[in-house]
Amino acid sequence: MDYTKITSDERNLAEAQRAAYIELRDIARNQSENYESELNWEVIKGKEYLVRILNGHKKILGTRAPHIEDFYNDYTEKRTSLIQRITHLKAIIHDCKCKILKTTIARVPQSAAQVLRKLDKEGALGTKYTVSGLQCIYAYESQANIRFKQTLKDRDIYNISKTAAQGLVLIADYGAQHKLFKYLREIDPTYKMFGDKGRFRMINKDKFYIDLICNNSNEQSAWMMKVPRIETISFCDSGLPVPFTCLAPHVFAVYKYWQAQNHKNNHQQTKASIDSKQAYAITEMVSKELGRCITEEDYSSVPECISEFKEQLAAEAHKNFSGAASYQI
Repeated sequence: MDYTKITSDERNLAEAQRAAYIELRDIARNQSENYESELNWEVIKGKEYLVRILNGHKKILGTRAPHIEDFYNDYTEKRTSLIQRITHLKAIIHDCKCKILKTTIARVPQSAAQVLRKLDKEGALGTKYTVSGLQCIYAYESQANIRFKQTLKDRDIYNISKTAAQGLVLIADYGAQHKLFKYLREIDPTYKMFGDKGRFRMINKDKFYIDLICNNSNEQSAWMMKVPRIETISFCDSGLPVPFTCLAPHVFAVYKYWQAQNHKNNHQQTKASIDSKQAYAITEMVSKELGRCITEEDYSSVPECISEFKEQLAAEAHKNFSGAASYQI
């Protein structure tokens, strides 16, 4: 399992689109609501009034007077400036989209991207829902400005590309399944929900699924809600930005390595090999590309039965990457 750094051109494109998306999101969350209304002067029964118009509804703000005119001028100037800024940011995103489509960084499947954007728009990504499955790898690529390699000869391409394209795995507090299902139905009314006891699968007509693990269903999801997370912007296969909040890479790596040991114990060597390779590459990425020195505190919320493998993982990752072997994800 191996990776390559993205080119300087790809990095510049990524940074430009991320910056535009983050600013546009900030405007939508903190400013747009203040300037949704239009202000117009209207003559009513012989007098001139300032009228606010929103969604077809009108509200009279006052008769024409110096202080009302000052308010109108200030509001109109700021609203016009904001609209111009939004138009400019959207143009940047569209321009970058066309260029990103020609690069190797357009990775996240469209179905997953739609779900993550919806959660982000609703203010629920990272506050209520966290990505915990294989799709985390897309976020790690973006965070480290790298691209995990794939070859058709490597069995891992089936595991990463196909599995990650088929669904999305989220963790949340118990009860969050109802709100998630509502959001999904707003995206695609064909979604149906199955499951109980804190584990749910929501699937649409195209067989794309979202697995939701609620934190009182088992020990796994409970500790995952407390561990360090990262936030980043990745890019979908249509070239548009995709927000991510997911498990921190060092946590994901040691969890994958722990899973590999369980697979070995159950004589599932193929699964063990795949999970080990993923753990090795992500561990090496954290060390070399993110420049982070992982401390005991970084594992404080991880169960000891999992975190006890961290030294063994680090040693094996270093051994595999310092040798001649090339591992691919």
